[in-house]
Amino acid sequence: MTAKERFLAAFSGVMPDQIPMTIWNNKLPGGDLNDQLLSLGVCVINKSTVWQRTLDGVEIEFNDKKLEDGTTSRNIKYITPAGKLTATERLLPNTVWIEKYLFSGPDDYEKLEALISCRNYAPDYEHFQTDDAALGSQSIARPTTIHSPMHELIYEFMGIENFSFEWAENKHLLLHLCEVLKEDWRKRLALTTESPAKYAIIEGNTQLQVIGEERFQKYYFPNIEEACETLHAKGIYAGAHLDGDNKKLAPLIAKTSLDFIESFTPPPDCDLSVADARQIWKGKSLLIHFPSSVHLFGVDAIESHVKEILKQATPGDRIAIGTSEDLPNRGLDTMEHLYRSIKKYGKLPIEL
Repeated sequence: MTAKERFLAAFSGVMPDQIPMTIWNNKLPGGDLNDQLLSLGVCVINKSTVWQRTLDGVEIEFNDKKLEDGTTSRNIKYITPAGKLTATERLLPNTVWIEKYLFSGPDDYEKLEALISCRNYAPDYEHFQTDDAALGSQSIARPTTIHSPMHELIYEFMGIENFSFEWAENKHLLLHLCEVLKEDWRKRLALTTESPAKYAIIEGNTQLQVIGEERFQKYYFPNIEEACETLHAKGIYAGAHLDGDNKKLAPLIAKTSLDFIESFTPPPDCDLSVADARQIWKGKSLLIHFPSSVHLFGVDAIESHVKEILKQATPGDRIAIGTSEDLPNRGLDTMEHLYRSIKKYGKLPIEL
């Protein structure tokens, strides 16, 4: 089997010849090490997109300032038909941190609604197919994540503190904005459904201590189910990116129609073991991120932990293991040994 075929087998439940090994393209260490990983049979997941978004009728202004620590602070001004919105971002290597959200107070609801209404999307399937075929049988493209409207409102527009105050004081305005976002969400879902993607992430980074069980069931669960039904009708697997503590969230996720959990991170980094996840999420696949902290303890610890994960994943169906989060020193000293260990002990069915 090819690397891509093994990876897709993890979704379907078909037992491949060995555990699928994966790495996100933005986690590749570079240089000769990339070639070594490919020679071991690793499948590169290219983070891609199936659409291009424009903001019609909105003027955008950027003002960048170089800081003493070498990072960049970027002030962004959106001039919408209903008024001006501003945000501040910190540009860091491989990521962006929001320092000031677009929403500053109740006066911004109308402006945010105008901004969202100005979003337009066009399919970009050719770009996606290029990413999918970039490394032939050793790459697969991953579409942009689609979050539930409430999640997007919290983490893109408001922030947790603003959301909490508005939930208490202006809940009706907040929920109206969620409905506006849902129409935007459906546009992205439709383009993903009609795309050549084999799988899609339709939820992610859900923290139950922020959302709470009641809000999850009322405002997240229906969107997850709608997205799953829509994608399944086109033969596309639907998953969630859950790379944190999942023990309390797991029973709620078990009730969804999700096919897989992406970037699932077992102990010692997070609180839900592979064995428990397999028990709670029967029939769902696990795309496992090998815990980043284990890389700090050397090659013997890596090999031992690989064997423990595989033991808990026995017999090895519906499992892939790899790297989808940041590693100490980018894994330059340890990544090759990780994948050699997975290949050495990951013949299927597992017999350790």
